[in-house]
Amino acid sequence: MLASLLRDFRPRFWPSVIAGVGVLILVILGTWQVVRLFEKRAINGLRAERLAIAPAPLPGRFDDPAAWEFRRVIARGTLRHDHELNLPCRSQRGNDGTCILVPLIRADGEPVIVNRGWVPPARREPARRADSQTAGEVAFEAVLRVAAQRTGFMPDNDPGRNVWFFYDLPAMAKALGLPRVAPFYLEAALDPRAPETAPIGGQTRFQLPDNHLGYAFTWFALAIALAVIYVVSQREESKP
Repeated sequence: MLASLLRDFRPRFWPSVIAGVGVLILVILGTWQVVRLFEKRAINGLRAERLAIAPAPLPGRFDDPAAWEFRRVIARGTLRHDHELNLPCRSQRGNDGTCILVPLIRADGEPVIVNRGWVPPARREPARRADSQTAGEVAFEAVLRVAAQRTGFMPDNDPGRNVWFFYDLPAMAKALGLPRVAPFYLEAALDPRAPETAPIGGQTRFQLPDNHLGYAFTWFALAIALAVIYVVSQREESKP
């Protein structure tokens, strides 16, 4: 069948250039998706590996916070509930709401910003969850995170309105009236003993979506389809 297709194949210049560029772009896109597939699986594997490690006390100081990314830790200190930051977010179930961020004042290290968890719009105001404003020193489990980079689609933070779309730790420290905070933040784990009105912890997303294999097949299939269309379009029927 292939020999039959190619027997009357008479390629013309511009259709060949256009088809060649198109196939090349589609192959590059498919290859990029394969690369992202292996990168994403490596990241998810590392996260799962660190999640499986038993919680450890949060060190007062350490040189490389990235080495602790996605590690479970036990944090101790005083939560400053009178200094809240609001980060619009979605719950694990996809519901819109707000993540409540407060500083944790520690005796053995720099203050740390803690994402206490998600609240629905009706409980965004602190007065609507006063029973969850724990006083004094507390100890709780959390996941250590290094501040995520801002993507091009995120709007600017608005410290004046206390609306934060991404973690900007130096700017957050300034808004909280602190000279500085630790170069990482914590995401509190789900606490089944917390009051019903408290922010719902356990919002950490450990696994990134992995759809790259399907995307790769799509790009490669389109490349093959374009190549076949090109070959068929460049055939000339043999004269009897």
